[in-house]
Amino acid sequence: MGPRRAARSGLMALALLCCIVGTCSQSTHKFNITKMLSGHPRFSVFREMLSSHGVAAEINGRKSVTLLAPANNVMRAFRTSNNKTDAIKITDLLRFHVLLTYFDIAELRALKTTNYTSVTTLLQTTGRASGNNGFVNIYNLKSRVKLGPSVPDSSSNVTVLAGVQKSPFDVSIIEIDQVLLPVGFNNASGDLIAVLDSFQEFTLLISYLQETKVDAVFAEKQAEGITIFAPRDSAFNSLATGSIQTLSLSEQKLLLEYHALDGYESLDSLETMLNKPTKTLASADAAGYILNVSATPGQSTVRLRTGVSVATVLEIIYDANPVTMYAIDEVLLPLNLFTPAPLASPAPAPAPKKSAVKSPPAHKVPATVTPDSASLAERSLLLSYPNQITFCQVDKNVPYCTIRERKQAEGDQAWI
Repeated sequence: MGPRRAARSGLMALALLCCIVGTCSQSTHKFNITKMLSGHPRFSVFREMLSSHGVAAEINGRKSVTLLAPANNVMRAFRTSNNKTDAIKITDLLRFHVLLTYFDIAELRALKTTNYTSVTTLLQTTGRASGNNGFVNIYNLKSRVKLGPSVPDSSSNVTVLAGVQKSPFDVSIIEIDQVLLPVGFNNASGDLIAVLDSFQEFTLLISYLQETKVDAVFAEKQAEGITIFAPRDSAFNSLATGSIQTLSLSEQKLLLEYHALDGYESLDSLETMLNKPTKTLASADAAGYILNVSATPGQSTVRLRTGVSVATVLEIIYDANPVTMYAIDEVLLPLNLFTPAPLASPAPAPAPKKSAVKSPPAHKVPATVTPDSASLAERSLLLSYPNQITFCQVDKNVPYCTIRERKQAEGDQAWI
C-alpha cells in the first residue's frame, strides 16, 4: 500500500470515527429541568426551590427520571408553614419528588393494580434515608393514581393530576396535588394563619379567627390532629348583612369552631362518608353543632350540610398529617345559631270539576314538622336523614306520622 493510499485510508477512518462519536454524543441524554419548568409558570415556586437547593443540577445529571411537581399554591402554603425548617431537610424533601425511573401518565396507568409498585427516589442515593424510606409506593387505583412513602397505607399519599411535559425516555414532569412528605418529616407545627394568608382569599376568615382567638384553638389541636373547612371571602360576602356581627363573641367562637373536626380526615376518608352526622370542635363546648358529611357515590364531590346551609369542598389547601385544610364555597351555619329559610308556599290546587258523585267530607289540614317549625331535636333528626321529611297529624285523637321523600334541587334549601 502506497503512502498516499495509506494516508487516505487513515483520513477515512478518522472521519468515520468522528461520525460515530458525533452520533453517540447526539444520542446522549441532554435536558435542563429548570428550562423545562420555565415554560410552565404555575410551577415557578417549585422550580425556584429546586434551583436554590441544588436539586435541579442533580436532576440534570441523571437520565430516565420522573419529577413530581406541586403547583404554586401548594408550594407557597408549604413554604410558609415550614419557613424555619432546616435547609437540608427541605433539600431531601425535594429529592423525594424525583423518581429514578421514567413514567408518563400512560405508563403509570399501565402499572399493576393488585398491589403497589415501589420506586427509588433521588433521596435514597444520599444515604440519609433510613432503610427503604427513600422509596415511593405507586398505587394504581380504579379512578386515580396515588403515590406515598414506603410505609404501606400511609396517610401522606398524594394524587397524580396530569402530565406536564415529557421527553421520552429521559424525563417526565407530572403534576401532583400536594407535597409528598418523606417518612419522619415533621410538618405538623406550621402556622395555619400564614398558610391561609398565602392564598389571599381567606382574609375575612383570618380576621374572625383572630378576633375570637379560635386561631389559638386550632394551633393547640395541630399535634393531636385537626381538619379545617375554610370558607373563601366570597362565601362570607354572600351572607345577609349582620349575619355574624349580631352574634355574641361566644357565639362567633362556636360558629368558627363549627368549621373544624377533631382529628385528621383525608379527602379519601371524606369521600367514603354517606350522610354521616359528625361532631365538630364546637360540639365539645356546647350540645349539638353536628355537621352532616355527604359524599356522592362514584364521584369526588363532598358536601357539608348543616340543616341551614350546604357547602361544597372545593380543594385541599393544606395537607400534612395530622393537619389538613379544605377550601369551601359557603359558610357553615349551624342550626344552633341560625334558622333555616322559610318554606315556599305551595301553589293552590286546581278546583275540581263538578261531578254528580258526592264528595267525601274534607279532612283537617295536617300539622307538619318542617325545619322552620321543628324543635332543635327534631331538626337534628332531619339532619341525620337529609333525604326524607316526617309529616305528623292527628286523626280521631290518634297521632301518626308518615315519611316522605325530600326533593331538593342542587343548592336549594327548600323542602318540597
